[in-house]
Amino acid sequence: MKKYFLCAFLVFGLILSGPVLAEEERFFPEDTLNAPEDEAHKEYLGIEGQDTFVIQDVEADLAIVQLFSMYCPICQREARSVNELYELTHEQGLSDRIKLFGLAPGNSRFEVGVFRDQYDVPFPLIPDPDFEWHQRLGEVGTPTYIVVKTEDASVLKSHTGPFPEGPQGFLQSVAELL
Repeated sequence: MKKYFLCAFLVFGLILSGPVLAEEERFFPEDTLNAPEDEAHKEYLGIEGQDTFVIQDVEADLAIVQLFSMYCPICQREARSVNELYELTHEQGLSDRIKLFGLAPGNSRFEVGVFRDQYDVPFPLIPDPDFEWHQRLGEVGTPTYIVVKTEDASVLKSHTGPFPEGPQGFLQSVAELL
């Protein structure tokens, strides 16, 4: 009986602490990221002529940072949906306000290139071969999508896994943050 009471007490405590943890303000690290090599990708992000950048350099109101891995089967399966998300930002006139780029923990430049080519990814992908950014971002699973307000680097939303509401539903939830 004591075990059941203790379990119920712990579960109740976790339920009560959930909203407090969710309301904790988070910020995207202000460390520099390596800029994509492709000049068109630099132009898309608004970081022309830069070898490195911080999230505040991205010329948009919001940045969606996708953490992915070439070896992640969910990332592979969802690549088409993420490409659609990117296309939807253009089709709906949001591409100047919402930018998307990928960050690949544990993946080399070569591995990122293979993923880009295999899944015809149109947006910037940045390798993170030594897991430095992965650690800074809390070692989240892949795929994870982090929505950042570029003005102050505040994290407004994050989601791990496939888009439950599809790319259009995810974009709508992001656009509501503008």
